[in-house]
Amino acid sequence: MLTSLPLAVVATAVVLLAALEFAGVTAPRQLLDPGPLVRWALPITTTLHHFAMSLTWAALVFAVAVVPRGNGEEPAYKRTLAIAWGAAMVWTFAAVAIVILGYADTTGQPLTGSDAFVAQLFYYITDIILGQAWGATAVIAALTATLIALTRSRAGIAITAVISLAAVIPLSQLGHVAGVEDHDGAVNALALHYLGAGLWTGGIIVLATISTALFKSGYLTADRVLARFSGLAVVAFVLVVISGIINTVYRLDSWEALASVYGTLVIVKTVATLALGFVGYLNRRLIIARSGESGVRTRVWQLIAGEVIVLSAVMALGAVLARTNPGLERVREPDVTPAEVLTDYILPPPLGLAEWVTQWRFDWLWIAVAVLALTAYAAGVLRLRATGRSWPFLRTAAFVAGLVVLVYATSGVPNIYAPILFSIHSLRHLVLVFVVSTLLIAGHPHRLTSLLARPRTDGTTGWYEFVRAWKTSALGQMLSRPSVTAVLVVAVAIGFYYTPLFPLALHTLVGQELANTAALLAGLLFAASVLRVPGDSRRILTVLSVAIAVGAWAVLIATSPVLLQPEWFTGLGRDWGVAPLADQQRAATGLILTGTMPLLSAAAFLLLKPRSPKVASASNTALPVAARD
Repeated sequence: MLTSLPLAVVATAVVLLAALEFAGVTAPRQLLDPGPLVRWALPITTTLHHFAMSLTWAALVFAVAVVPRGNGEEPAYKRTLAIAWGAAMVWTFAAVAIVILGYADTTGQPLTGSDAFVAQLFYYITDIILGQAWGATAVIAALTATLIALTRSRAGIAITAVISLAAVIPLSQLGHVAGVEDHDGAVNALALHYLGAGLWTGGIIVLATISTALFKSGYLTADRVLARFSGLAVVAFVLVVISGIINTVYRLDSWEALASVYGTLVIVKTVATLALGFVGYLNRRLIIARSGESGVRTRVWQLIAGEVIVLSAVMALGAVLARTNPGLERVREPDVTPAEVLTDYILPPPLGLAEWVTQWRFDWLWIAVAVLALTAYAAGVLRLRATGRSWPFLRTAAFVAGLVVLVYATSGVPNIYAPILFSIHSLRHLVLVFVVSTLLIAGHPHRLTSLLARPRTDGTTGWYEFVRAWKTSALGQMLSRPSVTAVLVVAVAIGFYYTPLFPLALHTLVGQELANTAALLAGLLFAASVLRVPGDSRRILTVLSVAIAVGAWAVLIATSPVLLQPEWFTGLGRDWGVAPLADQQRAATGLILTGTMPLLSAAAFLLLKPRSPKVASASNTALPVAARD
């Protein structure tokens, strides 16, 4: 399979050069021309950066969950970590080079070592969004390379993988998202595209690179690795295709735009991606239908070699697309409104009954989370029933309802009006904390996982190992105690609004998504800790205590004469509805409905549902003594 890598490099170079010439990216500029070195070096370095980053991501994920680790000396595992470290080093240098080349390209200056150039470069990195994004990416790449060199533990490699994947956050701020109407939606779609494309492309290349070492470990090991990556590839392929379509719709305002240079490159890339998806489908069919003959396995690995070549060319096309103007210019009103300056979208209409149904602003990140969670849950239920065991319908209904509410809270009216009205912001926040999390936990996904997950014996981390590691860790045991999660959920639900995190969530998309994530995670931890054992008086008192805290906050909000974040809410230029302070005071009703009422319902459930001796016994024996409250 290693022979496919030089072919992939050649294919990448040919496609990259042809696409650059076709798009005219490297042509001299009439104004602010940085010179031929910068014009050619920047797209080439960007392609190298994307390759190295993808390899780093995939190699780390492989080391955690795909390639057998054994005692840490397995040849395939050692080669995977070597790939991760080498790719991370290249990734770091490429990111640093892009920072410098990007500054020269943006300002139209040739590369020099003058003091003025260096001083302005520092300003570019610290104060300009483009420089900040690439600077953050370089820091993440350097940290990843350092951690790979310093750690060999399973937990250390897993943490390093998470850190490396965080590079998708600054990278998603790049591209042509400034030219679209829904900036936040385009950013999230681009983040999903980077993530899917990186894991898919990098994974195929890592497979080809470690194939020799895998075969030395035996065909059974190679087949197991192929089967594990197949599941990951399916998810990555779906993310790439769907997010690619979303990004294209954002950037091209009509079907006629497909005839442009940008549109032509999109069509070529889409056709190649779909063809690769079909090849991957054939690959998985061959894995499933194999009968042990070496010819079948040889055919599978030949398909992988072909995928490496085509994927490399597709990634080169993606790098050129990022440098190509889609030709879409954002159309603004003659006078940009204050709301558009703050929120990056036009002030929505007055909130009436019809708007609760008709107003949508899709958050593709949470839509992807919901779809993946629903798919995994449904697959688990079907697998369980295939073994002859039943699964209560009400659990499935509760889980699905939780995902539906999650999508609506992050893509419906709450997503549009949360930055405009404090009452809607607090309502969405508490819906995520108490309503969505309670419904999801009522679906017992943890129970479904425990029934289906099987321990792995080759040193990799699957669902069983992840859950076990969490339950036995000091943090996991601490966060299984209702008293601890009660403090956490009150801090996230209420304390959030009195910290710098609230303005961060209002002003930035990253802050908003972090706030949503924190709200959901805190709610899940709290619901899992208190709903686990019905009839436990301590858990009932804990739930009632949190309900009282939320009720007290509602009273405080209803009577407080102080407006939270007054510069924001009074600076939106909203000329409909009640005044900002009146809206904040009106939020008390929403706090009762989305906070206190769900908590009282949970307390009633714990009180009225009889405590099952079987459940109680299982809960007491499944966890260490330190994990009991």
